[in-house]
Amino acid sequence: MNNKPAEEAGEEAVKQTEPVPIPEDAISVADSGATADDDTDDFDAIQSAIDQAAESGKAVYVPAGNYRLSKILVVKGVSLLGDGADQSILTSTNPENGSIDIEGDGVVLSGFAHVYETTVERGDGANDKNSITVRGATNFKIQNIRIDKSSTAGIFVGYQSKDGVIQSNVLERTGADGIHITDGSSGILVENNTVKEAGDDTIAVVSYEENPATSSDVTIRGNDVGYNSKARGISVVGGENVKIENNRIYNTEMAGIYISVEKEWETRNVKNITVTGNTVDHTGTRLTAEHPNVLVYASQGKIDEVTFNNNTITDSVHGGIGVWGSGDIGNIYFDANKLENTQGLATNFKSGKIHSEDNIGF
Repeated sequence: MNNKPAEEAGEEAVKQTEPVPIPEDAISVADSGATADDDTDDFDAIQSAIDQAAESGKAVYVPAGNYRLSKILVVKGVSLLGDGADQSILTSTNPENGSIDIEGDGVVLSGFAHVYETTVERGDGANDKNSITVRGATNFKIQNIRIDKSSTAGIFVGYQSKDGVIQSNVLERTGADGIHITDGSSGILVENNTVKEAGDDTIAVVSYEENPATSSDVTIRGNDVGYNSKARGISVVGGENVKIENNRIYNTEMAGIYISVEKEWETRNVKNITVTGNTVDHTGTRLTAEHPNVLVYASQGKIDEVTFNNNTITDSVHGGIGVWGSGDIGNIYFDANKLENTQGLATNFKSGKIHSEDNIGF
């Protein structure tokens, strides 16, 4: 078990990148009438600056200070840049309509914080209550953003969005998943983010049967997640061609890594998943769920070609690794993984074609 304090270890695991520089000709929201650090609503001024930038091809600059938003902010095809997540803050005052929506091609969000003044229950899970919603965007980047609270997801990527980077962000206290990729979205890199106290999974790739396509070609790399999150750590619940590499998953209520096809939520099949070099530490803490640290589960459909290489799986509450369910589970490969300090069964393989070589602890 890693005896180093969680926060200290997490700081080493996540490599931060610098915020995007502010172009000299960027349109300042202050020039459009936004006033920081007071009780006025800055929505109209900031949306106006974004609309001007879309017409002129310029970026939008959010100077240091706290700005208040009463509605959903729509960022279409432009860059919205601040002085840093500890300096430039956008505060949504309506918990039902507080999302920052990304549309179009080439959007960049960088260098500011988005916080909710108050939140409401997750309820119907409406995307209007996310912190950031990616709506069919292409070639987007979300970088060096701090997200504090949301009624639903922190960053939601849907509507068949393509070719995006979600990098070096900090997300805390979301009402649903921290980062959620779904609805046939593809070509997404999720790298070097920190997710704490998520209301559901910390990072999830999900494909429902009703979606237009399967979410695919996603890389989840170098993230530090968990820290009292309410469900799974990193999950693929319907998806293809997903890489889960060199992440640290610590202290989640359900499985730290979860690969699944769920009849309960009518999700799609899973194929070609590689799980390499991750550390899964003390997950599955919810007593009534009895999840092992790593769980492959199918209650319908098919899971096939899932590979676990060189992972360290430690300090379990309900066992190390489980593979089970009434669905069709095909080839599951375990190569050079290490199980340590396991409570319960080290492995519980009830289904699937299990291939095991050079592992330690099972």
